[in-house]
Parts: sequence; structure tokens; C-alpha cells
Amino acid sequence: MSLSKRDKKIEKEAMKIFKEWPRTKIIFGKDTLKETGKYAKEFGENALIVIGGGSIKRFGYLDELTESLEAEGIIHSLYEGVEPNPSKNTVEDIADTFNKKKYDMTIALGGGSTMDAAKAALILTGIGDNDITKYFGVNKVSEELNRISPCICIPTTSGTSSEITRYSNVTLPGKGIKKLISDVAIHPHYAIVDPTLTISCPKDLTLTVGLDTMTHSMEGYLNRVQDEGNEDINKRALLSLELVFKWLKIAVKEPENYSGRKMMSIACLLGGTVIGGKRFKGTAGPHMNSFSWADTIAHGKATGIMMPYYIAYYGKNPVVMKKLEPIADMLGVEKGENIGKNVAKSMLDWYEDMGFPIKISDLKGWKPEYKEKAINDAAENTMKLEAMPNPVPLDKVEETIGPILEAAIDGNLSRLK
Repeated sequence: MSLSKRDKKIEKEAMKIFKEWPRTKIIFGKDTLKETGKYAKEFGENALIVIGGGSIKRFGYLDELTESLEAEGIIHSLYEGVEPNPSKNTVEDIADTFNKKKYDMTIALGGGSTMDAAKAALILTGIGDNDITKYFGVNKVSEELNRISPCICIPTTSGTSSEITRYSNVTLPGKGIKKLISDVAIHPHYAIVDPTLTISCPKDLTLTVGLDTMTHSMEGYLNRVQDEGNEDINKRALLSLELVFKWLKIAVKEPENYSGRKMMSIACLLGGTVIGGKRFKGTAGPHMNSFSWADTIAHGKATGIMMPYYIAYYGKNPVVMKKLEPIADMLGVEKGENIGKNVAKSMLDWYEDMGFPIKISDLKGWKPEYKEKAINDAAENTMKLEAMPNPVPLDKVEETIGPILEAAIDGNLSRLK
């Protein structure tokens, strides 16, 4: 499928946004992985490369990276084995590895977990600490560190946007709890985004990270609490969503379609500009629930499946109803007083067409006790509750979040009156 005039217009607008994006220099395009050495050279001559599993080696991406570095005279060492949802132990082990040689730069090549782990490790190397738990939360790093040491992120998926954002997620071993670090100090210095690297992503991963992009943009856009002065962020969110609704299915069903992969890479970066800059719009319900289930359910799957049910709930708010109108246009559904449920239903149909479940209880890893866990965790997450389009007081958590969870468990939008 070739790009339409509208696709080309969005691409042109996105490239302008990327060129002007502060903090992280975005290098976008086919075969840009091979140019990494040119950009790394400005930081020195010694790099620590951080990767996850063997697929980075198997598909030749690591070889391409090291050849590029060696062409510029940059020596390198390898840290491998970052797991999905990187643990506190892994983050601290990367920091220990870095400290033994004091590298000029760190290069994270992989998915969101690899990039998150590298960014978190550089907090510890920059401050001279060995306990990452001190920096969980918002703006804790900036109290002691202006910015992490040079960091280049090279994503091999299109979903987390970690390559340009202020976030790192770290999991506490044995507890199944994912903790967030949010701070401008951990913005990477370069993001080298080569869409060809995502062609190797299997269907399930392509879909999972694509829904992650969708929820970043959708949650940020629907966050009406932070609308004032953020019209540009909302515009970027809508551009991202327009691409996702058109191109994710193509990337899933035609994995070697470069146009699909490129447009999803653009959508992912746009989603990152929505949630992760110095100015950003926070996420709410779906992200809040996902953190409760991080032990067994992939983040993109949890947020993706919860999003339509939250939209059906949010859609009763007059401000949100108005904001949903361009989304309804993208999906070709009726507007009016039932716009929230109409959008939600269309999204669930879209999921089914891509082979994705429409209820949380059908996801591998779901446990019946997760409903209660999500409610209990929500009661301790004031930041997410306040960021919801219909802010939820602490004493109303169970009566508000409970029905949304029940609807998602049963796959029944009619539960949301």
C-alpha cells in the first residue's frame, strides 16, 4: 500500500516536529542505524552497548551497529540480557558494568525495556549511587543530576517512545510491581529511528507495541485537565492516532511492508512527543491499570484492551464528547450523545480484525484477583486519578473504576451506563 497525499502531508509535518524536538536529536530514516558511529563520535571513543535478547544479534543489527562504530574508531563493550520489564537488579548491574570502565557513551539497541534499563542505569552512574529506588517518582533525578551522560537510543520496535521520552519503567523483583521514573534529566541525547529494524518484529509484538503508541496518544489527547496551553500537543496526538488507525493493521498483516513500518515509527515518535517532553500531557486509567498487572501482561496489551472501555466511560463528559469527534471521523462512526460507546465499539471491531482480544479476561496472564488489585492500586495513585478526563476522588475509586474493569473483563460495553 502506497502513501496517500494525506500520509505524505503528515510525514512532512512530523519531520518538521522531529527536527525541532528539544533535548533529544531525532535521526529518522531508512538505514540510519549504519550512521550511528558518525553521531556517536561527538561523545568520545568508548561505548557501552546495551541489548536485550538474541534477536538483536540474529537479525544482524548488532553487527551493523558495531561496524558503524568501528568505522569511526570507537571501541565498544557489550552488556546483554536485559529482560522485558527490566528489574531493579538489571538496572543496577548495568550501572556497575559502566562504572568499571567509565564509558564515554551508552548505546541502547532494542525495545522499550532495553532503553528504559539503560536510561535508569545512567541515573546511578551520574549521581554515584547504587540504589535506583530512590529515584522512582517525578523529578527526583533532577534534584541531584542535571542530565544523564551521553545516551543514544536505537529502537527496534514502534511503541514505547522511550527513545525520546522522560520515562523509565523499572520492575521490583518478586513483587510484580512496576515503578516509574519521570524526569527531563533522563532524555536520551540521540534517537536513531530506522524503521527497517522493526520489520523483524513478529505479529504479536507489532500489535502490542502499536497499541502502546495508540494509548500514549489517545490518553494524552483525552486528558482535558492539561489542555490549557497544549493545543500543539493535542494536534500531534491526532496525527499519531490517524496514522495508527490506518497503518497498524497493515504492519500487522503485511510485516515486510516498509510504508506500514515507517508510518508506525512516525506515529510512535509523535506519541512520545505527546507524553514525554518537558511539556507533556499525562496518561491515566489504562496506564494505571497496566502497572497493576505488569507481572504477567505486556504493557501495550493491557493499556490497549482497557482503552475502549475507558473511552466509553469518559465519553459521557461533554468536553470529551467534543474531543472525540475527530476520532469518530477517523473511524467513520456516528457522533452525538453515544459517541463514546460508538468510538469504543469501532475500536473493539478493529482489534478483532487484527486478531486481538476484546476483553481483558481473554489475555494470557490474566488472573481473577487482578480486578481487586487494580482497584486497590488505583486508590494509591492520585496522579493518574487526577489526570483522567473525569477526575476520580479517592473515595469514589471502587464505584468508578470497578464498573470499567467489569466491562473490560466481560467484554460488555453496556455495563457502562
